[in-house]
Amino acid sequence: MAEAMFSEDGKYYSTITKDGRLKIWDTETNVLKQEYTPDLHLTSPPTCLQWTTVSQSVSNLKGNRSNSNASTNENESQCIVLGTTNGKLLIYSISQAKIINVWVPAKHFSAKVTALDWSRKYGLYSCTKDSRVYEWNIEDGSVKQTYNISIENNTKQGSNINAIKIIPHNQHKKSRYLVTASYQLSLWRLHNKDVTLIKSLGYSTSQTAILSLVSFNDTYYIVEGSENERLLSFWDVTVTDESTQNNNDEPTPNKRHKRKHSAVPVQPTPMYSFVLEDAPRAIDSVLREGDGVQLNIVAATRSGVVHYYQHTLNGSSTKPIKPSLTIQTTTADAKPLPLQCCRLQQDGNINLGYLNDRGLVFEKITPDLKTKTQVLIRGDVKEKKKTKQNDNSLLRTEFHSSEATYLDNTAVAPRKRTAPGANPSIEVPMEARLQNLALDVNSKSNVAVNENLTKLLIQGLHSKDKDIILTVLQKNDPRVARVTVSNLPPQYVFMLLEQLTEMSLKKTSQCAAACVWAGAALRGAGGALGGGGGGALAALLAALTNRRSHLCQLLNLKGRLELTLTQRLLALGAEKQDEQTAVLDYNDSSDEDNDADMEPSQSESGASWDESDEQLSDDGDVEISDAE
Repeated sequence: MAEAMFSEDGKYYSTITKDGRLKIWDTETNVLKQEYTPDLHLTSPPTCLQWTTVSQSVSNLKGNRSNSNASTNENESQCIVLGTTNGKLLIYSISQAKIINVWVPAKHFSAKVTALDWSRKYGLYSCTKDSRVYEWNIEDGSVKQTYNISIENNTKQGSNINAIKIIPHNQHKKSRYLVTASYQLSLWRLHNKDVTLIKSLGYSTSQTAILSLVSFNDTYYIVEGSENERLLSFWDVTVTDESTQNNNDEPTPNKRHKRKHSAVPVQPTPMYSFVLEDAPRAIDSVLREGDGVQLNIVAATRSGVVHYYQHTLNGSSTKPIKPSLTIQTTTADAKPLPLQCCRLQQDGNINLGYLNDRGLVFEKITPDLKTKTQVLIRGDVKEKKKTKQNDNSLLRTEFHSSEATYLDNTAVAPRKRTAPGANPSIEVPMEARLQNLALDVNSKSNVAVNENLTKLLIQGLHSKDKDIILTVLQKNDPRVARVTVSNLPPQYVFMLLEQLTEMSLKKTSQCAAACVWAGAALRGAGGALGGGGGGALAALLAALTNRRSHLCQLLNLKGRLELTLTQRLLALGAEKQDEQTAVLDYNDSSDEDNDADMEPSQSESGASWDESDEQLSDDGDVEISDAE
């Protein structure tokens, strides 16, 4: 999978960034000439690129007219083909600085494009994740042919093709030969939708590979480098006849020795192997005629150095070949400048690209084979600021031994910073340290609490520990939630939304806390969510919408139940009121029993009644007769 590549003439260098942008540098002026961000670069970003040349009639499909009297070179324009994750090919024009066409291999197609290759003679080929190879017609953007390459793999490893190379040939038939790289490097013949394995070249420990094709007098070789290997393999891929072989198995003389022969398969070995300091990042190779056929290989490693190999082809060798020269770039103050890319030129020079403070810088150098290591010192020398010394500090003062304080040599300096006013010689016990780690929101140091909550939330989201996550998210405080989410890294915001979606489907207390934290996430991390949080936001919105849809029904049911209970209580109260007995019962009738009851009381107070009767009779106002 090529994510960076020089143009055919070496004038431009293009790369795909991690966020899906296309950058093109002018290697002669060290200027970022163009930068393009394709549509949907976050959901379906470009995965690989390939430099091509197309005619002006194809590049002017949107209304620009071409000059029919121009020469062949003037009718061609440089373009970059971008493969995307949804299976489409984007044709980017360098002269127009925009996408001029979009090619789709088939309807309802969404397989990821993993590799591209182009040849002036054989055209453009692309490979997808499902091991389908497409042959394109550059004139109209149609698919000429589709090939289904099946790679047998008995090691239970992935067999997805990630790099392809078109192999030229001088055969009379209209066949195409292609080298594919996965865990196995293979040479295929493509003819009329038929795919035939010519030979297997070898195996690698990584599925991601880098291929470089080199030729000399109709002889073609492949330089292959793997992502996890510190070796470059050199293979002969010249097509000589139409004979095929399956996985490099030789025919057995008779059936009796067939089983014995298959038990020890012949493992193919490369012609040469070249040792690297680290896994390769970019490879380029050239074959020249001098004292024999001389092979030159240049490889940029992930450690930021470039290895240069110069070897004369003479048979094959199993001994690994060490680099003839190692190139490094550094500043004057010994700060390394990592080398990112390299390219061999026809005059023997090397075009290097390295990173500095200003960006990517390109430079042409001549390899110095007199030494094993060539160090390039680049960058501006930063002068250190000289501190001015105070003249008074140079004066000598008198020393009095009585004013000196002598320290005990057995004393150990405290490791941690103590609180103001505390004794630094007293070490803080472990119990006090554990108490300081308690999550107290109402403490005086709010910043420390928020930082502790953020770290605790990150730990819980990273380890998917429900207890730690609920410990933080059940703090139903909008201020704490806002400050905690604002300090949360963007990659953990999407994980937070997933946990809030689960909490919103549970009991009311957790749903209320989830609403508080969801509001804080939308306010504090809205930019990150707007860039690529569509799935998490949609899940949370669906959960809250589902919960809200049942709210009206619950409230209606609650109201009806309360009304029913109230009416029932009123009915029960009325029944109880009818069944109650009288508190006071008054009887107005008099009988003999009552008179008998009253006699003793009258007899007891007879003397007082007599006196009152006498007084009343004397006055003459009232006359009372005896009861007798």
